[in-house]
Amino acid sequence: MIILGIETSCDETALALIETRGSEAGMEMRVIESLVHSQAGLHSAYGGVYPTLAKREHGKNLVPLLGKLLEKAGMQAGMGAGAPEDPGVRGLSERSGSGASSAGRPETAGAPAPIGAVLESFREEIAPQNPELFETFAAADFLKGPAPAIGRIAVTEGPGLEPALWTGINLARMLGALWGVPIVPIDHMEGHIVGSLVPSDAANGAWQRLHDAPMPAVALLISGGHTELVKVARIGSYEILGATKDDAVGEAFDKTARLLGLPYPGGPHIAELAHKAWEEGIPAPVALPRPMISSGDLGFSFSGLKTAALYAVRAAARGQDGALPDAFKKGLAREFESAVSDVLSSKLAAAIEAAGAGSVIVGGGVSANHALRRAFQEAADRYGIPLFMPSRHISGDNALMIAVAGAFGSSGARSTTPGSLRASGTKRLS
Repeated sequence: MIILGIETSCDETALALIETRGSEAGMEMRVIESLVHSQAGLHSAYGGVYPTLAKREHGKNLVPLLGKLLEKAGMQAGMGAGAPEDPGVRGLSERSGSGASSAGRPETAGAPAPIGAVLESFREEIAPQNPELFETFAAADFLKGPAPAIGRIAVTEGPGLEPALWTGINLARMLGALWGVPIVPIDHMEGHIVGSLVPSDAANGAWQRLHDAPMPAVALLISGGHTELVKVARIGSYEILGATKDDAVGEAFDKTARLLGLPYPGGPHIAELAHKAWEEGIPAPVALPRPMISSGDLGFSFSGLKTAALYAVRAAARGQDGALPDAFKKGLAREFESAVSDVLSSKLAAAIEAAGAGSVIVGGGVSANHALRRAFQEAADRYGIPLFMPSRHISGDNALMIAVAGAFGSSGARSTTPGSLRASGTKRLS
């Protein structure tokens, strides 16, 4: 079966196609294609994600990106109108897919409907709510032809920015009605867990199974909007052990980067400065706190760390006409990254012990930080258990992990009707 994944929880417009075979116990998958259209450049002026802009951009780009995805996968002759081009779109491969249309459609939610009927049935609701999405859907010639051999649609239902989530959900609803295929709502955080177990994200690559992570596992999920430790009894069964009480770790990286005059998203820029500080032997200009490192529980708090960085920046800027010396920026970035690493690795070790974990899974965009990855590997090595971390492509928001979550574990059994889909900005794993 071929599964289409749709991800629009924040500022990345993402679509992916995977193919699966075999029963769930021995299910194998291969990546057909995965594309991400980034809005980071548009949001950088705001120092963070502007929800209304994110929603509008998703509406403009989803259908053209779908045309490009199907064309690259060899499932559609035409690309549709105005598919976004590089550098905004990041693909896993420039090769066309092979064999993508050979699989049948073993499950259906109903008979496919003519596009005119689909447009009329959704016009009153979606046209006012997502005008850009509705207009591009109506204008896409490739949607007026035969349905591609897609057997299931997996779409992020939450958590995230609700206006952005609704755009992806509304596309899934219209495609589900147009093609007559079931829709599976996916928890974004489950996507990060499952995505970290994908051995290879190579497009048109070999058939593969998810890594066999010894259970129970502890998952550390770190991104711009989330910092939480989760006990994974099995894929589909989760217990949140601890979460941030205020800022997420990725948010703290971004806000600290902004204090240093660095562009959004700030995490990679902080990491680059920290690396230079280590290379050049630049010491930390101040000692930053390690919030809640000795709290005795598995909670996090990063607002105090961000505030301490603010005070350090203000002190350094006095008498400098507001300008910060390069050595100060590098040293503070080094100390900030070290503080985050100390807290996360300490809490991870405590969670491993509390859960009796047989493995560690790390997911989310902040997991791309090399210093943090080393710290997590050291923590897992101390307990003699395997660590599973995502590839660079899967670490950020992407639809490949959503498609995989829709195929494996309990998600595949949760197909629903288009009318029952709902965005949940504050959804929690359970």
